[in-house]
Amino acid sequence: MGNFIVGAILIIGLSSSMPAWASMFSSCDDTSKEARPEWVSKDDYSLPGFYVGVGSAEVDGKSKDEQNETAKNNARSSLVQRIEVTIRAENEQSTRVSNQAVQNDVHSKVSVSAEEVLRDLQVKGRWKDPDTCTQYVFMAINKTSVAQAKREKLMKQRLERFRLLFAEGTDRDKNRDINVRRKLLEDAQSLLTETDFSLLPEELRKEIYVKRVDDALTQVNKAVSQVKGRMAVFALNQDGSLRSEVIAKMLDQLREDRSNTDRLMADCSNVDDCIKRANERGFSMLALLKANGQVTTSQMGALKGTLTVSRTVYDIESHKVVKGPDTASAQVIGWSNEELDWLAAAEKAMQNLK
Repeated sequence: MGNFIVGAILIIGLSSSMPAWASMFSSCDDTSKEARPEWVSKDDYSLPGFYVGVGSAEVDGKSKDEQNETAKNNARSSLVQRIEVTIRAENEQSTRVSNQAVQNDVHSKVSVSAEEVLRDLQVKGRWKDPDTCTQYVFMAINKTSVAQAKREKLMKQRLERFRLLFAEGTDRDKNRDINVRRKLLEDAQSLLTETDFSLLPEELRKEIYVKRVDDALTQVNKAVSQVKGRMAVFALNQDGSLRSEVIAKMLDQLREDRSNTDRLMADCSNVDDCIKRANERGFSMLALLKANGQVTTSQMGALKGTLTVSRTVYDIESHKVVKGPDTASAQVIGWSNEELDWLAAAEKAMQNLK
């Protein structure tokens, strides 16, 4: 009787614990009946027209769903790795073919992420090993779909690059050199012609971008044409003793003598800086005035002011002197600094410089 009671208790205890034990082995309940498929056996298995990936997951205490999800994730990782290897090889091949082509289309080297290319991913097969309970998942994605995703990303990169070039080409504060701005806009224009807007989720049409860059280039080319063949005029107040209106007087007189000159209002600090600023405006020649004023006192206590002016003409592209320096001077007298008529001296000196 006692043995019967003990046996009954054991049976009841085992019965109550059966669901827990059963769940530990439930992941092996659905092992595959078919033979091991070729995509499991061959590491280099391929499917024409597709990128493929195979992933596996052992039981290791996982539920059926967990094991299947792990195998799927591993298959996805394997597939992405194969895609990246293929694209990397294609990029290296294009580099070897032509360095010039790489420079012209540097942004065509596109790496793709899982999120970008796996939108058309398909599970082509599942198989669970009846001996080890290992779950295998076979995934594939059409190569055409990957190529499409790569091209879409390339178009996005081109549009982003266009926007950057356009912004820099129209920013006078950032790029004072009109030649640099024109080159940036021309590069933006070229990039835009190669951009397929049908692959972009753009609310603006391509024609709008084309018009914007065309208008910007028209303005730049107009500014360049307006100074073509003309000479920029700058002045260096070497010792800083002359008032701005005296400098302006000399520049205005210089312009009166030369109808093809344009006075640049910006300051420059030395010869190279003056040439650089004239070049930024598109000029090919520069007439540079250097002026300084000196004051001496005579034995009678009178002040004598001497204004010395030199004019040098530079070829901007070569930085070479093509004329000058021509030098002239003029003097003014007074009993105080306020009485020294530097404007009269400037007019006289510039007359002597003709």
